[in-house]
Amino acid sequence: MRAVVLIAVLFYSFSLAAQTAPNQKVPWDQVVPHERMPELDSAKLTPSQTAAVRQLFKAEGAWDCEPGEIDDLVRGLTLHKIPLAQGQSIVLAEAGAGCARGGQGANGAMWLVRLDAHRVTFIAEPEDGFSGWLYSVQPASSNGYHDVVLGWHMSADEFGLSYFRFDGKLYRQIGSATATVDDDNHTTITPK
Repeated sequence: MRAVVLIAVLFYSFSLAAQTAPNQKVPWDQVVPHERMPELDSAKLTPSQTAAVRQLFKAEGAWDCEPGEIDDLVRGLTLHKIPLAQGQSIVLAEAGAGCARGGQGANGAMWLVRLDAHRVTFIAEPEDGFSGWLYSVQPASSNGYHDVVLGWHMSADEFGLSYFRFDGKLYRQIGSATATVDDDNHTTITPK
């Protein structure tokens, strides 16, 4: 009986690994070096959607904010429509000045919020590494959602990149790289 259970566990483990391994490849060669962030349109939410987003942030908590700072965080959010999946309404929420943004203002907490007809859910959160600034929305996709690359400012000539892929429920970081800008303003991306 133990042999049958062991074989079943091994078979399940190998089949799971075979399913997830191809999804873990990070196509850094397809990430185009650039200097400007993508331009996104502001999200125009209905009053009920706005209330639902605010309620979600208050219910889930946010970043390392103290309870009294959550209201300020929610009021300071910048909301943009982000084209990640056809037929889906997804908003990129970025923290404004305060507890969830760095002192220089460049790096901040970010969330991807999916607005369905009857509910609002996070599909990416800073607790899972989703923070910094939007570097690109990639042509590559998984489970119907485009991959996302975020940047993290480290210095005037170097920044980090994090590659996120949708696993069917949430965006998960699957790779990282360092981008270096030379004296001629050319950017080189080096995977970690």
